[in-house]
Amino acid sequence: MEIIFDISEDELPIFLAEVDEHLQVLDNSLIRLELESANQDLVQSVFRSAHTIKGMAGMIGHQRMTNLTHALENALDGVRKNDIQVSAQLTNICLKAVDTLRLLRNEVSTSQTSDINIEEIVFALKELMGEGKDGGAQEQSSGSPAEPAAADGLSAIRPVHVQAKINTESMASAARAFQLMMTLQDVGEILTMQPTQAQIETSAAVSNFSAIVTTSQPFEQIKTALIRISGVDEITVDGVAILSMGQPIVEQVESLGKAERRSHSPFGRRSADMTIRMNVERLDNLVNLVGELITDRNHLKQVHSRLTRVNSNYDKLLETITHLGRITDELQEEVMRIRMLPIASVFGKFPRMAHDMAQKVGKQIDVQLRGEKTEMDRSMLEEINDPLIHLVRNAVDHGIESAEERLAAGKPPRGQVILTARHEQGRIILTVEDDGGGINTEKLRKKAVQKGLISAEEAASLSEEKAIDLMFLAGLSTASKVTDISGRGVGLDIVSNNIQRINGSIQVENKPGRGTCFQIILPLTLAIVPALLVKVHQSTFAIPLVMITETFRLEQNEIKYVYRKPVTMLRENVLSLVSLSDIFNLPQAGETAKRMYAVVVQSGRQQVGLIVDSLVGEEDVVVKPLGAFVGDIPGISSAAILGEGQVALIVDVFGLYKLAGI
Repeated sequence: MEIIFDISEDELPIFLAEVDEHLQVLDNSLIRLELESANQDLVQSVFRSAHTIKGMAGMIGHQRMTNLTHALENALDGVRKNDIQVSAQLTNICLKAVDTLRLLRNEVSTSQTSDINIEEIVFALKELMGEGKDGGAQEQSSGSPAEPAAADGLSAIRPVHVQAKINTESMASAARAFQLMMTLQDVGEILTMQPTQAQIETSAAVSNFSAIVTTSQPFEQIKTALIRISGVDEITVDGVAILSMGQPIVEQVESLGKAERRSHSPFGRRSADMTIRMNVERLDNLVNLVGELITDRNHLKQVHSRLTRVNSNYDKLLETITHLGRITDELQEEVMRIRMLPIASVFGKFPRMAHDMAQKVGKQIDVQLRGEKTEMDRSMLEEINDPLIHLVRNAVDHGIESAEERLAAGKPPRGQVILTARHEQGRIILTVEDDGGGINTEKLRKKAVQKGLISAEEAASLSEEKAIDLMFLAGLSTASKVTDISGRGVGLDIVSNNIQRINGSIQVENKPGRGTCFQIILPLTLAIVPALLVKVHQSTFAIPLVMITETFRLEQNEIKYVYRKPVTMLRENVLSLVSLSDIFNLPQAGETAKRMYAVVVQSGRQQVGLIVDSLVGEEDVVVKPLGAFVGDIPGISSAAILGEGQVALIVDVFGLYKLAGI
């Protein structure tokens, strides 16, 4: 059934985004609260988020969302006043309320009523406070816990009479009355109110509002809070008019910027952030235009280089190209910044997810987040979401031991999963680390042989590092039984494939008995890739710089063969070689080349040297998909158009590994 809320189309995305932010705060803070029950800042944060959601829901006339957050707020206020002790039961009931609030939030986005029944959760929240016996009386008068009165002695607690006339043409006059009520609850304690909260919650039209509040707040602070409310024609405080026909009596309210902002409205300007919301397609179009500009800049550089060979008197042209290059670089940087979002939007879900999964498998697990403000390209965040989910699930199901096993091993009963993000040398480094039992490589070998993925002889000859890499083989799982948490037998091959698809790599550090660390290395963006251009015969290839560790000159006599595969020595280590001309069946450049180069790329701990004819140089290339007509090409991920219109194929390093049988 369709449901109409008092919210405009422009206000809707802001409302949804801010509700999501507060729901995320509730998720994470409630889980932390179970361990840090004495942390008053945390208690206040949880209470404040519930209080704000209630206000936002009341403003748009979402009655069920208001009722549920009211019950949640009462329970959290009980924690705040030490009337209720923090326990696993309280956490679970509150988290269930948060889940239900998410479903109610979706009613606003879809304008469709769901079949959610909130009464059971509301009753469970009231039971926490013992309201089944004598807890209903207070609700009749004020309907919500009041903020504690100021006890600094600066202002005496006194009764204040507030009256308001609400615009009768307002789409939701009851919502405005509700907002008046909550604003007054913020500044003091409501003694009497007309209409009562129960009458307001019927959504019947309200034209006059009156309340007596005990407060220690100064007059200016009360005025500042009340005049922010829209849809109200007149407001008086103790007979003094502060609002007339929707306008403040004193037009220049300088205190607005200085007073503490505690408004529940999500629809005003947020001067601290000054953010805007933009259609994603428009942003992608802007990136494409910047990409075209970069291509033209590179072309101009090449034209200038050719002209100077004929006549060196092209200083003005060089000056213009240099200036254009600088402006293009700055524009590219700004556009990329617009696309950047903090990884907290992905990390934030994992404490709650791990909490729920740990309860299912009977384990005690905490999740720590570090570097949540590290920014990533929006498209990268979308791509990395699923691999991170799988790695956290893997840590909960396989990595962390049961409390009994941990105690027997001399560890604390609660396991730790740590997610970290940071920038490093133009790359994004993500880690998922646990303090569990580590990887049993012998078990991996046996499973791989049992599944027919390798022979017993191959398994026995594998080094520890190579044995760890068996985790990423398709179809390999060491789970003793299939569960919905372990992924029903799906191995980490999906994680590896998804990361490789975005030109990233994954490394594993195993600490037997002490835990495992998965490190993911990613480029900053997928739209424009810093690459090394190389020549093989007459073809140009682009190798992403994020994959390259070094390059060096390679002589023909330095190439040796082991089991018919080319290798060379690099600082006393054997380096496997892969010839791009052989991989892609390109004709040899005349006689056997005496001059060639090796581009060293790395996957995990393994390095391989790609043999090329020449190094052209580094360049930011604009990534273009190959398209359905061309289809997938093994060893090639995408293409780039260079300055002169020439096409360079972007190398898929991991695809090359597979083609070369490495």
